[in-house]
Amino acid sequence: MLSKAEYHLFAKHTSSQVCDFGNSHTDAAASVCAEWLNRHADQRKLLERWDKLEAFLMHEHNLFELDEHERATFFEATPLEIIGNRIDELHALNKKLLHQVSESEATTTHGLISKLLVALALAHPDENRDVHLLLCSILNDIDPNALTNEDRRPS
Repeated sequence: MLSKAEYHLFAKHTSSQVCDFGNSHTDAAASVCAEWLNRHADQRKLLERWDKLEAFLMHEHNLFELDEHERATFFEATPLEIIGNRIDELHALNKKLLHQVSESEATTTHGLISKLLVALALAHPDENRDVHLLLCSILNDIDPNALTNEDRRPS
């Protein structure tokens, strides 16, 4: 256990009033996180769409049994390429924006929750279930309504 003197050697001296976590105004973290989370949600929707279309094309047309030239001329496969390119574009934009998320300072509860939601999205439950569950627990402690059922699911 740390003594109070030892704790003060490395603890950041900020009170919740300085950070104004009780206030409802927006902060930079909330704004940049909202942009990141919206793009991430778009990526997830596009991935679901891509998966469904790919499964259909594999089942109905044996898409992956076609050679590269046949696939290139296969009209129904064109949306896969378009969707895949958009997913890659969104990923690249969010990768650049992630630095801003990390550098932004959350000064409200909403900003703090937003940063944790970004961290939760990055901690995929299949890759690190313990971290995913811990982040869900922290978010639930801060605001029981912060998570959707989709966020909670250990996919």
